[in-house]
Amino acid sequence: MSLIGADDPWAERLRQYPTVPADYQAVPEPAWEDLSDSMRAVLPKGVDRALARFRDRQTDAIFNDAWLEGISYTEPEIVEVIGGTHVPGHTEGEEYQVRDLLKAVTFLVNRVREGKLEPTQSLSDDLHMFIASHLDVRSVAFRGDQKERYDGPSVKLGRGERFRALDARLTHDALQAGLARIQTIEHPVVRAATWAAFAAYQQFYFDGNKRTGRYTMNAVIMSHGYDAILVPASMKASYEDMIVDALRTGDLTAHVRFLLDLYDDSGKEKSTRP
Repeated sequence: MSLIGADDPWAERLRQYPTVPADYQAVPEPAWEDLSDSMRAVLPKGVDRALARFRDRQTDAIFNDAWLEGISYTEPEIVEVIGGTHVPGHTEGEEYQVRDLLKAVTFLVNRVREGKLEPTQSLSDDLHMFIASHLDVRSVAFRGDQKERYDGPSVKLGRGERFRALDARLTHDALQAGLARIQTIEHPVVRAATWAAFAAYQQFYFDGNKRTGRYTMNAVIMSHGYDAILVPASMKASYEDMIVDALRTGDLTAHVRFLLDLYDDSGKEKSTRP
């Protein structure tokens, strides 16, 4: 099912580079609301504080991100893996993915220390190179920058339904159109969260899109002095439902609101265990 009408300005480009038929097909410009008003009272508390808080929660962050991808280590096991120890019952590929998340976290922190960031392909690509290092994909490049495969990735939605992303040759134009709209969002946290939802929807890479979107989001958020947003492992089912709803409807507002509702700069520790 396509959400594009015959008179849509993208219609001609989509005829030139059609999306592979699927139950739901990506649109170049998905809908979303600017939720800046909901975050108006949220003020920055400083980059140093944000980074210190993130570093304190680093193991928890990697545990959450691994669990969200179906890599079910316990938090003590995460500590062992990132320290170089093999944990029985897990594959070498899973261990590599966890260590790759640590590399992405280290890169993210260093970039935040360099100054303010905004969502860009360059920042996303840099983070994705770490995240996707050991994913089983033909290319780790931004899909519009490779010629290995033009068909967009297919995502299972449940009930036997599938979502199909745009042809790779449309991804640069879709990126620029999305960034133009994202850059008009006033609040940095909302801007970054909208990017995370947009990146997960557009599937700019063959795998690792949600992780890359969230890491880019947190790099932007912390560079502006706000605390990172962590999706708890305990909310995996709700998070996946939110992603599926966005892919079905082409409206990212609920996904953005989900991420914003997780923002917490109180300094109080909360359990993230499933």
